[in-house]
This record gives sequence, structure tokens and C-alpha cells, in this order.
Amino acid sequence: MLGIRYHMRLMGEAAGIEPESQIKLLDATLNLEGMLLAGVPGAGGFDAVFAVTLGDSGSNVTKIWSSLNVLALLVKEDPCGISLESADPRTNEITSAVSSIHIE
Repeated sequence: MLGIRYHMRLMGEAAGIEPESQIKLLDATLNLEGMLLAGVPGAGGFDAVFAVTLGDSGSNVTKIWSSLNVLALLVKEDPCGISLESADPRTNEITSAVSSIHIE
């Protein structure tokens, strides 16, 4: 994962889309316990960074980022995995497409 971050940073620097302030923030974030990956998504700039954490270590990210005036929006996986909700009208299209697939 550190190799991925290293190459992402090189690409971001070469493209001019990863500001020094974000590099410092992400390097500090990666030094926290429970960090898997951190980076600048999309087109870069000052508007977004991401961090993938293990277990409950997202709270450490929130504390550090909040102290630097960076808002962390925490997202967790759903333990049920992917599910279709019958109240969503789009599920008819999805389930009919899935049921028409035949695996031999």
C-alpha cells in the first residue's frame, strides 16, 4: 500500500494536482495506526482526500483531520453486503437482468 501511495503522489506531483499541504496531511495520516491507504482522488486540488482504515481507526483520522480544519466524512461497510430493496423501483430492472444471466 505504501508503494501505491508513493506512485500516486508522484503522478499527482507530475500533474500538478497534489498540493504540498495535502502531501503532508496524507503522510501524517499514513503514520497513524490502522491505516491501509490514503490519497487524493479524482482531479486533485484542495477539495478532497481519502483514507482507508482498518477496524475502528477511523476515529483517529477524524481527530487529526479535525485539528487541522479538515472535515472527515466517515463511511463504513455494510455487514450484510450488497442487497436489493424492494421499495426501490430500479430493482425490477436489476433483478430481471440478473435472472436472465445463465451460467453453464
